[in-house]
Amino acid sequence: MDDTLQSILTLAEKGNIEQRCAALLLLGALKINNAATSKVVGGILDNPNPVLKDYALRYFEEVQPKNNISQLLKMLDDGDREMQERAVKSLTAVGQAAVAPLLQGAKDASRTWQLNGARVLAAVRGKAAMKGLLQLLVAGTDETNKTLCDLMTPALREMDAKELDSLYGEVEGFAAKLDAKTQRPATVSSMRLLGQLGRPQARRWLFKFIGADNHPALRAHALVALLRCLREQELRKDEYGKLFPLLEEAEFSEVTRLTLDLLDAHELPEDSRGLLAKLMQSPHSDVQKFALRKMGDVATPATIRTLVEELGDADYRKRDVAASSLRKIPEARNTLIKELTACADPSKAWSIAELLPSFEGKWRQDVLEALWKRLQEAIGAEERIQSAFLHVLKKADEEFAYDKLAEQGAKLVKGKKYKEALGFLTPLKDFPLFKPENKFQLALAQLKLHAHTVATNRQHPAVELFIDLYRSSAFPVFETLRKEKSLAPEEFFALGFSLAERSGQERGLGIDLLELVAEKFPRSKIGKSAKNKLKLVAR
Repeated sequence: MDDTLQSILTLAEKGNIEQRCAALLLLGALKINNAATSKVVGGILDNPNPVLKDYALRYFEEVQPKNNISQLLKMLDDGDREMQERAVKSLTAVGQAAVAPLLQGAKDASRTWQLNGARVLAAVRGKAAMKGLLQLLVAGTDETNKTLCDLMTPALREMDAKELDSLYGEVEGFAAKLDAKTQRPATVSSMRLLGQLGRPQARRWLFKFIGADNHPALRAHALVALLRCLREQELRKDEYGKLFPLLEEAEFSEVTRLTLDLLDAHELPEDSRGLLAKLMQSPHSDVQKFALRKMGDVATPATIRTLVEELGDADYRKRDVAASSLRKIPEARNTLIKELTACADPSKAWSIAELLPSFEGKWRQDVLEALWKRLQEAIGAEERIQSAFLHVLKKADEEFAYDKLAEQGAKLVKGKKYKEALGFLTPLKDFPLFKPENKFQLALAQLKLHAHTVATNRQHPAVELFIDLYRSSAFPVFETLRKEKSLAPEEFFALGFSLAERSGQERGLGIDLLELVAEKFPRSKIGKSAKNKLKLVAR
């Protein structure tokens, strides 16, 4: 066998291309694993011929001898990307035995070699491999170190609790020895790893880098890591003292945004009310919105007043944040009601109107009366704010609101103030129960205002209301119309004419009205017109 093996090795080393490839295939198939074979095949890996290199690498993939590491290391920065990948795979299969040679060769290697070596170390894991990866970060650039950290992420997910504890200790010790000013990329990488590990013990070291005297990259990465490390932790008083000044910086930066995220995830101490009031003066809208959000957690009469005032802000986002905070404060209800009864801004009134139903509590009669008075005034002046008052009254006491509107509308109809009556009667259409008598009053007011258009406009609102009333209730429409002293012959005729044009049961109502006009005013022009129309229509 020794002579045969020697012959095969000789062919692999000195034969023509076909012979050498065949010899390499045979060595792999026989799984010949000794130092002499590894040396010969390893030498072929240095051959520029890609075919020979391919067959030589196949041997190592098949046999995986323990002494082939040095040959595989050479392939980590091979010009052929596929060769690199195969070398990485083979070295990973070697396991822990590959760690020391990789770390030894990484110092003076090319960037490609180092990154491929890091892939192997991350896949192999173990204390030595992880420690070696940390050492690679020391001299790395921002880009290289980011890649190295990304390579370590999958490894972290696969580690058990013991491995993670060990790695945290290594990263913590590594970070403590770094000079952030001269080794910023490595410091940033430490922050990234600490953030991924998510241990609250890292807070003390991370808080050192959030101040304005540090590089923006260090500040931002420290805050990102703190967001992860303190996810389920309470912030300490001294930590609040370090975070709040970041919100007062002149420029709104990534640091500001991350600080807001961190503080948003934690409840503020009760003594932060004064600071929140100060932050409301910030030139940055996001800081103002943060202050509004947090005011809901530290409610006082002063903060409630501030939040209520913000409901009138021109920025709808600030209004929404203020409303969200007020919903957390049951005590805000009375202040909101008081503000609404005195409010003149339609936008602010609507913000309050939409907010009040979320509070529990009884409505005092004097408050309902005050709101009704404001609604009455707003309808009379045709102000947009009326819809806000109506919304609140309907939510507070629907029956009260309906009765007040119906009573005032009927009063105005009786006083022949039809235009004013419409403002009170029209909203009744949106109540669950629109009483027939009120529907008649609304239709009458519309008829009196626009009788001259009824005969020519088949979709006139008055006509539609009379039809609906005639069809859907037992309300005596014709008898009530006949008794209505405010209607002129022309108005009876216009309504009757329009209804007689219809094909439904309301046609009969139209004919009745035309007959009434013809009977009561037989010799007048309008009476004769009614008779002529009756000749053209049939029951």
